[in-house]
Amino acid sequence: MSALRVTTAPGTLLVDFGQPRRVLSSAVLGGGIGVAHGWLNATVPTDYDRLDPHADLAERAAALGFARPLVGMLTAVDVARCERARRGVATAFATVGVGHALAAAGTRPRVVPAIGTINLLVVVDAPLDDAALAGAAQTAIEAKVQALAAAAIPARNADCHATGTATDAFCIAALPGSTVPFAGPATSVGADLAQAVHAAVLAGARADRADFGPLYETGAAGEAPR
Repeated sequence: MSALRVTTAPGTLLVDFGQPRRVLSSAVLGGGIGVAHGWLNATVPTDYDRLDPHADLAERAAALGFARPLVGMLTAVDVARCERARRGVATAFATVGVGHALAAAGTRPRVVPAIGTINLLVVVDAPLDDAALAGAAQTAIEAKVQALAAAAIPARNADCHATGTATDAFCIAALPGSTVPFAGPATSVGADLAQAVHAAVLAGARADRADFGPLYETGAAGEAPR
């Protein structure tokens, strides 16, 4: 098991896994089930309009000297504000922008908000099989929702707490192998994962709301929440 190496540059955060890991992700670059050597999270302007975000991310990785397969995500949040939390075998990284947070089963937005994203990486030091990767993703998303409720983040499309945003992305990165079949919250692995995600997302949500609090409540004009 190799140590994680974190590299930062203006607008870019790279987590080098130090070894290939089995991943399950919804990311624009490296999404699906596969193998990745790292995770790249990049800040873009709120009017970002490139039609090839995967190429943009690959270029940013190359600029950092990283040429191996990776998972890449975009956000309007400054990646320098990435929150990190470790619990047991799980380490979570989260950039949290919740100014346009939604409830998944609320009124469908007429237009998908261009900004407002929660990007989440969970590195799990356990060899999860495919079903456990899916279970880990479910546990991570449930913990994210719990954190948003704890931070009292309101949904803009329903009279309840938000469950996320319209553009959230996640990545679960496990050790090679497939000997661990479960990662639900009742398992040791899942409990560690849930606690790490909850801590990182809660810290990020509170920080984002502290910066843009009045906008959450009133929709006032000014700098848009991320």
